[in-house]
Amino acid sequence: MATDISNSYDKANENLAKLRTFSESKNAINEALKKGENISTPSFDFSTFQENQSELESKIKKKVQNQLDQLLNLVLANKGSGNSTTDYLKSTFLTTAKSLRTKILEILVEEIIKALGCDLEQTYDAQKIYIKVSSIDLFKLLQTNPATTAGKFLYEPSAFDPNSSPRSTNKMLYNLTQNPNIFYSNPSLYGQNYLGVSYAGLFDIRFVQINPNNGNAEGWYEIDLLNRPPVTLGGTNPPNKVSQFLVDYYNTISIFELKTLLTSLVEAVLGVVSIKLRFAQGTVDDSTKFGLLIQRILGLCFDEENEISVGGNVKTPELDDTTDTFFEITNLDTSIIEQRSSEIIRGVVSFESCNYVELPVNPDPIIDIIENIEIREDGEGFTKALNKISIALANDPSWSATFPYPDQLKITLDFSFIKKLPQAVVSSVISPKTLLPFLMMIKALGIPYNENLNGLSSFVSQNRQLMKNLVSRIGAEFVKTLFEDLKREIRVLVRQIILDIVKDDQGTIYLMIERLVNLAKKIISIVDDYRKCKSVIDAILQLFNLIPRISFGQIPLPILKFSEFLPGMSPNREFIEGIAQFQKLGIPTGPLPDGSPNIMLLHMYGTMKAIDTEIKVNGKIQGTFTFTAPPIVRNLRITGKLT
Repeated sequence: MATDISNSYDKANENLAKLRTFSESKNAINEALKKGENISTPSFDFSTFQENQSELESKIKKKVQNQLDQLLNLVLANKGSGNSTTDYLKSTFLTTAKSLRTKILEILVEEIIKALGCDLEQTYDAQKIYIKVSSIDLFKLLQTNPATTAGKFLYEPSAFDPNSSPRSTNKMLYNLTQNPNIFYSNPSLYGQNYLGVSYAGLFDIRFVQINPNNGNAEGWYEIDLLNRPPVTLGGTNPPNKVSQFLVDYYNTISIFELKTLLTSLVEAVLGVVSIKLRFAQGTVDDSTKFGLLIQRILGLCFDEENEISVGGNVKTPELDDTTDTFFEITNLDTSIIEQRSSEIIRGVVSFESCNYVELPVNPDPIIDIIENIEIREDGEGFTKALNKISIALANDPSWSATFPYPDQLKITLDFSFIKKLPQAVVSSVISPKTLLPFLMMIKALGIPYNENLNGLSSFVSQNRQLMKNLVSRIGAEFVKTLFEDLKREIRVLVRQIILDIVKDDQGTIYLMIERLVNLAKKIISIVDDYRKCKSVIDAILQLFNLIPRISFGQIPLPILKFSEFLPGMSPNREFIEGIAQFQKLGIPTGPLPDGSPNIMLLHMYGTMKAIDTEIKVNGKIQGTFTFTAPPIVRNLRITGKLT
C-alpha cells in the first residue's frame, strides 16, 4: 500500500507518461516501417523546444492538490490539455452532476440523521417552532425577487404549485416573506397545509417579523409541526418519525436544478451574481471563505485508522469531528479572501495561469446567456452555455486588449469551471428549501443551535459534521467518475502495449504468461469508498502491474523448472525503461515542434532492436555450475563449461 499519497500520484503520473510515450512512439515506428521511408533529421533546438512547452499545463498543476486535482492531472497526462480534453471533462462532470440529482436525496437524509444524532426510529412531537430566515437563507436568495432578471435564474424555473412534485419551494418561501403573518394554509395563499409526497400534512408556516419567544425582530418563519395522520379512518396517529418526515418532504422538491447549478458555477468562478447584485464586501468575504472551506473539505481523505492529507500528513481520526483548527482562516486564506473581494467589488477577475492579469467582468452578457438558453432535464444546453460563456469572455475586446491569448483564456476558463463544479453542486444544495427541514428537526428535537451565527462560513463551522460528510460524498462522486475513466484508459493502454510485446520473437509465450497471471491472480481494482485516497491511488497503481514483471533471485527449483516459459529479453520493455530514464533526466520524449516523430526515441529503439537481434542470432552463454552429490559421493564436485 502507498504510504505517501502525493508520491503515489507522482509514480502514477510517471507510469502513465512512459507508457503513453511508448505507445505513441511505437505507432510512429510502425508507420515509418510500413511506409519504408527514411526519416530525415530536422534542425532541433532544445532550448526552443523547452520554451514552447505548454505553460498552461504546468500552471494547472498546483503544488498542493487534493485527490480530484491529482486525478485531473492524470487525465491531462493521458489526453493532453487542449479543447478536446476540456470538452470531454465538462461533459463527463455534467453527467456526474446529473446522477447526483437522484443520489443526493439519499445522501442528504442519511447525513442529516447522523448530524441530528438520531436513528431511523427517532420521533418528534407536534409543536410550534421559530426559524430565523437568515439561518436558512445563506446566499441571501430570499432578498431577491423571483420576477427580476437575477431572480429568474436564481430560483426554480416553474411557478410554485402546492399539489405538484417537484415544487418550487424557494419561491414559496419568498412569497411568505412578502405576505407577513399569513399562514400557508390561509385561503388567500395556498389553502392547505404543506403536504408531503405521501399527501400527509407535514406543517403549516408563515413569516413573522418578530419572534415572540425572544423579541428578536430580524425576520422568522413560524412553523406548526403536525402529527402524522392516521393510516385508517378513525385510527390512531402513528409516531412522527424524523426519517419519515425528511423523506416525505425532500421528495416534494428538486434539491437542485441544472440552471441554478450553472448560476452557482459562474458565480464560483467569475463572481457574476455578486457583481450584478452589488453585494457588500462582508457578503463577498463570507462567500469566498465558504468556497475555501468547501475546497478544504474536498481535500480530506477518509482512509482506515486516520485521515491522510494528500501530502501524507496525518489528520484527525475519521470518526472524530474535525477540529476547530481545520476551520480556522490562515494568513494566506485572508490574503485570498481580500484579493477576491477587492476584485468583485471592482468588477474584475484574475487567474493564476494568466499571470493574475485583472480582466473586467460585465455580468449582463453572461446573465443573458444563462437566462435565454434552454437547459433540459437530460442536461442538454448546460455545456453549450458554458462554451458560449468561455468563448464570449475569451474574445471580449476588453480582455484581449489586456491578455491577447484567447485560446489560453478559454482553456483557463474551462478548467476553472471543471474544477469548481463540485463546489457549485454544494452551493446549489444548501438553499433555503433544503435547509428548512434540517432546522425544523433541530428545533423539534431540542438540539441547541445558535441562530445568531449568520452566514455561509458560520453555517459550515456550526454544522461541521454534516458539511464534512455531505461535501466529501459529493466530491467522491466526481472522484469515482475520473477513476473509472482512468481505469478504462489505462487498461486499454496497457493491453495495447502487451499486444505489441506479443509481436516480439517470444511474444506468444509472453501472452501465455499474461493469461496465466490473470487467471492465477485476477487484478481487480476495487474501491469501496472514493473518499479513501490511498484506496484510489493504490487501485490505479495496480493497473500498471498488468504488464508482468519477472525478476530473478534465489528461485526454488520447482519454480525454476518453469523457466523455459520465460520470454527472454524484449526490446519493447527496454524501450519503455529507456523512456522512463530519459524523462527522469528531463530529456524531451514527445514529438518534435513540427509534429514529426522524436528522432532520439527512434534511434534508441533501433539500437535496442539491433542488440536484441544480435543476441538471438549470435549470442552464447558461458557459465559454471556446481552440485552436491549424494552421501556416497559427498566429496565429489563437478565444474563444467557451457558454450
